[in-house]
Amino acid sequence: MSKLTIGVIAVCILLLISDFTGRFIQTSPHAQNNFDTSNNNTQPLPLLSSNAHKELTTLFSRYAKPAKSVQTEQGLTAAQQAEQQGELLSLFAGDLELKLKAVIFAPTPYALIEQKNIKTQQTTLVKYLNEQSIQGYTLTIMTNTQVALNKAPQHITLVMYQRG
Repeated sequence: MSKLTIGVIAVCILLLISDFTGRFIQTSPHAQNNFDTSNNNTQPLPLLSSNAHKELTTLFSRYAKPAKSVQTEQGLTAAQQAEQQGELLSLFAGDLELKLKAVIFAPTPYALIEQKNIKTQQTTLVKYLNEQSIQGYTLTIMTNTQVALNKAPQHITLVMYQRG
């Protein structure tokens, strides 16, 4: 090997050693963080004057009053229930609100109807077979998204979603 090659290798080795010691061997810590609380320069928060406090209190006092709850009658009256006709997303029958959730075409087709008691807000999912009775209505499965509910003189189509 020539002297030039040996010199270049020696210089590269010296640079690698210098880089290694600079990165991994610390003689003193780089940061002088002292988290001693006695040296912290804390400032007290500014306080509102009594006049400013009174003005803000009166300004926002109308928002602090609770709104009067308006209790609305849920569901429909018997007369309104008797007038339900056509294509509906939900049907009120007695104390129940009926919503179609699924139609399953198995060897014995059935529909899953959500029944929500409007007084107790309790919800149950009930399985109904074709031509079975629900709250006086006769259920007939039409398609995978709608069923017919009939109780003379009412003819209602209960659908899963409104057509666009």
